[in-house]
Amino acid sequence: MWTRRAGAAVTAAAAMFGGVVATSPVAQAAPALPSGFVLVDTPTGQQAGTLTDVAFLPDGSTLTTGRLGSVQWAPQGGQPVQIASLPVYTAGSLGLTSIAVAPDYATTRTVYTTQAVSTGGTTKAFRVSKWRTLGTNEPTGLVDEAVVLEFQGKADNKGIQDVVVEPALGPDATKTALWIAVGDNSTVRSVDGATKDNVDPYALNALDINQPTGKILRVWPDGRGIESNPFFTTENPNSWSSRNYLSGLRHPRLTLDPRGGVIVTDTGWAARDEVNLAFPGQNMKWPCWEGTTQTPAYKDLPACANVANNAPLHEVNRGTATTTMFVGGLPYTGTSYPEAYRGAHFLADRNAHTLSTLKYDAAGKVTQTATVFATDIGDPVSAATAPNGDIVIADAATSILRRVSYKPANKGPTAGFEFSVDRDSKKISVNAGMSFDPDREALTYQWNFGDGSTGTGKLTEHTYAAGAGVTVTLTVTDPHGATNTKSQLVIPGEESPQLPLTTPGPEAVFSVNETIAVSAEDARDSVDGPIAVEWKADRVRCLRDRSCEITQLHTGSGPNFSMKFPNEADGRVIITASATNSRGVPVTRQYVANPRLTRFGLTSTHNAQYRVGSSNEAANRMVTAGSTVVFEPPQTALEGAATFSKWIDNLSPNRIRQITVPAGGITLNAEYVSPIHKRYTNEPILREWMGEPVGMELHESNSHWQQYARGRVYWTAAHGLAETHGAIYAKYVALGGHRFLGAPSTDEQRPPDVIGYYNHFVGGPGTGVGSIYHHPTLGTFEIHGEMRAKWAALGYETSYLGYPTSDSHATNPAGGFYNRFERGSIFYSDATGAHNVQGAIHDKWAALGYERSYLGYPTTDDTATSPAGGFYNRFQRGSIYYSDATGAHNVQGAIHDKWASLGYENSFIGYPTTDDTATNPAGGFYNHFQRGSIFYSDATGAHNVQGAIQARYAALGYERSYLGYPTVSDRAVSGGYQSDFQNGYIFYNSTTDEVIDRRY
Repeated sequence: MWTRRAGAAVTAAAAMFGGVVATSPVAQAAPALPSGFVLVDTPTGQQAGTLTDVAFLPDGSTLTTGRLGSVQWAPQGGQPVQIASLPVYTAGSLGLTSIAVAPDYATTRTVYTTQAVSTGGTTKAFRVSKWRTLGTNEPTGLVDEAVVLEFQGKADNKGIQDVVVEPALGPDATKTALWIAVGDNSTVRSVDGATKDNVDPYALNALDINQPTGKILRVWPDGRGIESNPFFTTENPNSWSSRNYLSGLRHPRLTLDPRGGVIVTDTGWAARDEVNLAFPGQNMKWPCWEGTTQTPAYKDLPACANVANNAPLHEVNRGTATTTMFVGGLPYTGTSYPEAYRGAHFLADRNAHTLSTLKYDAAGKVTQTATVFATDIGDPVSAATAPNGDIVIADAATSILRRVSYKPANKGPTAGFEFSVDRDSKKISVNAGMSFDPDREALTYQWNFGDGSTGTGKLTEHTYAAGAGVTVTLTVTDPHGATNTKSQLVIPGEESPQLPLTTPGPEAVFSVNETIAVSAEDARDSVDGPIAVEWKADRVRCLRDRSCEITQLHTGSGPNFSMKFPNEADGRVIITASATNSRGVPVTRQYVANPRLTRFGLTSTHNAQYRVGSSNEAANRMVTAGSTVVFEPPQTALEGAATFSKWIDNLSPNRIRQITVPAGGITLNAEYVSPIHKRYTNEPILREWMGEPVGMELHESNSHWQQYARGRVYWTAAHGLAETHGAIYAKYVALGGHRFLGAPSTDEQRPPDVIGYYNHFVGGPGTGVGSIYHHPTLGTFEIHGEMRAKWAALGYETSYLGYPTSDSHATNPAGGFYNRFERGSIFYSDATGAHNVQGAIHDKWAALGYERSYLGYPTTDDTATSPAGGFYNRFQRGSIYYSDATGAHNVQGAIHDKWASLGYENSFIGYPTTDDTATNPAGGFYNHFQRGSIFYSDATGAHNVQGAIQARYAALGYERSYLGYPTVSDRAVSGGYQSDFQNGYIFYNSTTDEVIDRRY
């Protein structure tokens, strides 16, 4: 996951306690970093070459994943331990790929993983799972798997790449959003020799909002799409379109900038890697485009025709497919690095073994192109932010974590410990838990017990031979070698002084200016009796992604101590009580007063990057209730067009604000003005139609659009502003909006009958120009492409067909499309074009099964017969004819060909009076007509029998009679007409009107 910056790791400032031992990497070459920077390496326990991801837990320990299914926990100062081995599908590059820690891990112990799982043989599925870690403090296993989402995989590469957990925006802590990066999962082939016929068309699913691959998905932990997603529908929250945030990606990784904004890196195929500022509803156009160039081979596919590009924020031309491979990155929001790197986006490149930095401003404009920062850093597969803000690289080659630290900014540790004595055994127990490293880095602990003995570890014991006083010294060392010592007198043969504290309790929390009261009235020594107590209160401020700051607030003496909780958004208070007996033996106890946390959040109508506090503080985080927060949105939004207008809550046009955060939390929304917003502001009727704005204005390709409670407004250069609302809007969103039909080219309008409503649309990549029509009783339906062109030629809703009663649908089996209407249908296939079928002919074709029937697709429109009096449609293998006298009947196959040769309805036999019907016993088919019949069998072919001869044949029982099937059609002979049959003939005497039948 790519926002391991903060979530869980900074939620608990307990990460400042504990330690780790730095190890030396097994480097491919000597790493080269800017002056002052060093790599601090820690083991993960993963097998070399398998490491895929890392996430920090609240206490600063790490969870890592290995591609083969291993989940390892590495405590600070300890060795990694495998806590789970998950069954995964490991062909190709697949396996266990990512892990993320929930922001509320301290209470829920929730983590998320992404993996490929076997579904039998060589088939697999891609899965995001929610787990609970076993154990009270340190995790010992993963249990209670709940599948968040899962879908079938195709190729053995580019599956689910990443999962990122976003803290809840608002007071409901359960509203945690999961961001999921999914590759296109298409088969990879060489660019050399690639053509539109041999590239994998599966990659095109990246363009389709209704497919999961090639996407950034945004879901709740139960897998439902989030309501503010651009294509979310209440009717189907679990659809892929409802889950979709961003489309058109190949091999993406993502990060959420805590200041605001979504950054997606995408590894290309032919030559270019991308860095994108992602906006909801965008389509980045892979596989049609790669960077700012059309993709070889794919660009020639029909689905890529006329697809406009979304240019990336930045692209790197790799030259060859193996020179570079972006595996993501993340912003540096700490303060330890020199100013030149603050706010930069660090990009990890696995193939080049580099870290690069990229900078862009609050308006989404690049101010520094990607510049190499460090080389030969290993094979990075993932990046994370350490609790102090340092960039951490997961090196797949060695399966170690490599933290990029700026040594000159290192803040040395402070040693501190408490002890207890068992005077009978002369054993002391020491605890270095009071030691502290401002950078929240790993510490090592070295003990000198004053009798020549030493020890290591945060907790340890030592037994003395004698009971005389000794000086115990603790030395703590951070990974950069900075040390600090603490010495205290200990008398092993004497009970230690007692300093019990009466406190509000470990569960108590405090708002700003709320009183913290503690006491030590029972402080005493076994020899001295009551002893004096000294007090000290320190504020410990540990912002996410940066070093902690410690400030002394108050001191005091006596048995009681109280103070007001400070006005600090991100701090807590450590109250230390200390006393010393007459022999100089000290005792120290601490009480940690934690803040009453509540949610502070900033959002806006357009993605924007905020300045919170004095330096790049997070725009969505937990802060102390009652604290003061100062913040400022940018003048221009990240999409570069909309400008700040006002705060929605108080209508103030002043960008800089200072608020006191209420106990219930607060989320503030900044409004940015665009052409769409101006129209909305200036047109009361539009506001009435649309309702209130929802979410942010979006931009994709050549259009911008804004979501409202009851509709959307679009702007395009070709058509200007156009709105859609009401039932038409609902249908539009359900279909996928502009991803499907393109932007509207008209406002909602009334047709000539003033009954319904319609919008025309410019058309999407696969639809051509489209429309959506609404009728108050029939409903709301869309029509596009060739069907719409045919309907338009007929006169839209004023034609006989009337209003549509279905959407444009693909036929089954695939190969065509259709729309239903009040009085008919229009069907299209590449082979036949688009044609209308209506009235009774349509009803007959429907009864037969439409295009799935033997007739197939229509090849003509509904056409009047000549002379007038009937109608017909031709189909691929027959016709349906209608007249008032006969109704509608199908004629097909060889019988149809015979009737056609006779002249259809203009022949003597006239219109059909029955459908194409199987004979009994089976073996043939027939149609009856107004003045005759045509019979068919494989043995005899198709022949017409008509007039008086047909009447006699009917009286005998047709083909069931002794005559059998006709073998020669009705023909003129000497004296009359005759039809021959398998076993005889029927002759009609035209002079006497006599009809005779005879055997041969």
